[in-house]
Amino acid sequence: MYPPKNFDIGWPDLAYGMAACGRDGDAERWAATVERRFGDGGTGRSARAAGEGAHRCPATRCLATLSVRSALDLALRAAALPRGSEVLMSAVTIPDMWRIVTEHGLVPVPVDLDASTLLPAAGQWEAAATPRTKAVVVAHLLGTQTPLGPLAGLAARRGWLLIEDCAQAYSGPDFRGDPGADVSLFSFGPIKTATALGGAVAVVRDPGLLTAMRALHREWPVQRQDAQARRVAKYALLALLTTRPVYTGVVAAAGALGRDRTSGLQDTVGAFAGTDLMSAIRHRPGAALLALLDRRLRTTDTARAVERRAATARRLVARLPDPSLVYGAGAPVHTYWLCAVPTPDPTATTARLRSAGFDAARPTSLGAVPAPPGRQRGARTAAHLVRQAVCLPLRPGMPERALDRMAAVIAPEGWEPGP
Repeated sequence: MYPPKNFDIGWPDLAYGMAACGRDGDAERWAATVERRFGDGGTGRSARAAGEGAHRCPATRCLATLSVRSALDLALRAAALPRGSEVLMSAVTIPDMWRIVTEHGLVPVPVDLDASTLLPAAGQWEAAATPRTKAVVVAHLLGTQTPLGPLAGLAARRGWLLIEDCAQAYSGPDFRGDPGADVSLFSFGPIKTATALGGAVAVVRDPGLLTAMRALHREWPVQRQDAQARRVAKYALLALLTTRPVYTGVVAAAGALGRDRTSGLQDTVGAFAGTDLMSAIRHRPGAALLALLDRRLRTTDTARAVERRAATARRLVARLPDPSLVYGAGAPVHTYWLCAVPTPDPTATTARLRSAGFDAARPTSLGAVPAPPGRQRGARTAAHLVRQAVCLPLRPGMPERALDRMAAVIAPEGWEPGP
């Protein structure tokens, strides 16, 4: 049985992360190291020495935070937008993102997606805007990357703050976000690419905004080392349970006991599940977390791992009668952090996939941004993705016969893709 979640971290990294929890460390020094490492593309070299074509950024533009949620909170606090201002948002994102917007007295306004790119079309942003619009939060979903040129130009003309959520789009040292965005957010949470089981880096291109964010960040308490130790232990256990042989046994045992074989696992992977969101995210990352994040940036060949993952997904897409059976297949870049397909009956599809040996999952961490009163718009694609999508448990190097079985399940004869 192929498990639904893939923790992109090895046992040496987990051991390093646990050992780091037992050492004293200077969180500020480690934060500066991570910011320099991320700005240099993880190599420790300058952007010029690493290659003129790479999308790197000066370390002075980087801010290491506990999570992308923390960075969004800092950016909105630093920007000090007038209460009641509207924030245009990609109509699908994690619910915490629009909750943070509302915590600042701002009004999230969803803008529907193009199923092919998983971003709104350029004209949709302008159509959704009003004189109260002051900011945009755009999310690159499921591993897609799409240039923001037209949106960045519109935001610059209108004076909007443009925040780019790249949490699902990180692909290694050659991607540091769109240069037209004011802020680009990168996550290294538990199920993200090159995970450090937490942590994030914000690339902030406005020096004044970055200075204000740093000042606010210094007011927050530092994450406790014991909290990081518990996190490493938790995900080490989950990494063991989701190795394919062990997971197959867990599924068999759960079935014999009449238990739901996936819901327990699904409920454990959220970074801030079961916590008071705002108090939880308003911490600085501790030295142990930052040391592990530095190690991942320094030693992980993320670009190669992402290409292997994407190559497996492309092999699956090639077996389908229509590429539009995969969300985001038309994006300029799709690294397939998740490979999600629209289905007429997600419950039936997941049941068939499990019978074929693939424990597929619903994208439960994603939600459709609710429209404010009087601003209801037809976010048809967003609603379809949230209700109908199934995420496939693809793994690098998956054998051809496994991909054949998966394709036969998700594209039965006569099935038409969604919007």
